[in-house]
Amino acid sequence: MSFRTPSINNVSISGNIVRDAEINHVGEAKTPVTTITIAHNQRYKAQNGKWQESVSFVDVEVWGVLAERGDYYKKGVPVIVEGILKGNQWKDKEGKGHSKVVVRAAKIHVLVYPEKEVKEEKK
Repeated sequence: MSFRTPSINNVSISGNIVRDAEINHVGEAKTPVTTITIAHNQRYKAQNGKWQESVSFVDVEVWGVLAERGDYYKKGVPVIVEGILKGNQWKDKEGKGHSKVVVRAAKIHVLVYPEKEVKEEKK
């Protein structure tokens, strides 16, 4: 009998956006894309009984319509991201290979909307 391991790739993570998002457009179709980084804080009790906190920084790729909502992806905004893990590989100028795992967002839940800047009208 042969068994096939099911292929499951689901990620949900919450945190605060580290810096304002910048939208880029790639390819001939000028597809909108942005990368946001979120800081995920986790509290735990250390062996000495004191509470500790660790921070993980997670890069999130945002494509298409979600990327166009960049006005909401501001520094400090709390979000919940749902998506999949994706491995990116590239070579630098010297030809050295690099790789990085990112979350490719399917949904982003903005928990607190940032204040919109009000532009004063010139009189």
